[in-house]
Amino acid sequence: MVILNEAEIRNTVSLTGEVIHQVGEAFQSDNSCFHCQPPVQQMELEPLNGLMCVKSFYTSEKSHFVVKMAGNYRRHQGESSEIHGMMAMYDSSSGQLSAILADNGYLTQIRTAAASGYAIDQLAPKQIDIAVIVGSGTQAKMQLTGLLLVRQPREIRCLGRNTERLARYAAWALDTHGVSISCFTEEVHAVTSADLIITATNSDVPVLHKNTVLACRQFSDLLIIAMGADSKGKRELETSLVLSADRWVCDDINQSFTLGELKEITSEDLDEVFVPVELADIAKAPQPGLTICDLTGVAKLDLAIAEYCLSRSDGNH
Repeated sequence: MVILNEAEIRNTVSLTGEVIHQVGEAFQSDNSCFHCQPPVQQMELEPLNGLMCVKSFYTSEKSHFVVKMAGNYRRHQGESSEIHGMMAMYDSSSGQLSAILADNGYLTQIRTAAASGYAIDQLAPKQIDIAVIVGSGTQAKMQLTGLLLVRQPREIRCLGRNTERLARYAAWALDTHGVSISCFTEEVHAVTSADLIITATNSDVPVLHKNTVLACRQFSDLLIIAMGADSKGKRELETSLVLSADRWVCDDINQSFTLGELKEITSEDLDEVFVPVELADIAKAPQPGLTICDLTGVAKLDLAIAEYCLSRSDGNH
């Protein structure tokens, strides 16, 4: 059995174009064979001020199946966030435990950004003029890395509430990627004339609002990638903005209704505006108007990144 700790995993896997390709292949994987993806289990742990999430996926076309456990805790009055967790990989033919990847959420962060990169490559035009990232934390950094692997916007902006964190984010972007970031604390200034907006926050209230976003579009097409809402308490998009979409794309329709941005919207409301479609079922092409892509995180992508990690570690173990 293989056991990898977080440091070993970080030395083995980073966010690259190859990883985005692997995640894209997982999205397009054959569902005609036997597969099983149970509903996400989430434990709200009030004493830890956090959430433990369990996701699992089996498919007979892969060598392994995966059970992932990841917890995000904001102890000490929520001053800082701690992520703990692991992926357990089992042999698909015998059920025997094959590997433990004690990544503490790192592989989830990688596959989340890779999924966004794949979605952008599928849904966005080849040329992006202005891209906006909402948030300035770890995932916002990975979202920028993923974006730059598939597109090269003329201008990149960051929207956040804390000016010090925004300044650190801009400094990191310049040092890591050699790109200059314009930072904003007001939504209206950040999203004006944007072609692409990526939301990467832990917010429980909307960070994007219908009147502001639609007024700032200036009749141009807009793609919003919303990946922060992945549990019952999180929300990044105002309901009226969601219902203004001309096309709604998601990684998993059921999860979008239970965990994502559709969780407060009834099927009857949706029937009047759009029919949700999964990312795996669309053709690679931008579409006029407002497209919203809701990424809640699906377990088959956890299996994809776990198998990728294990395959790259074989030469070292």
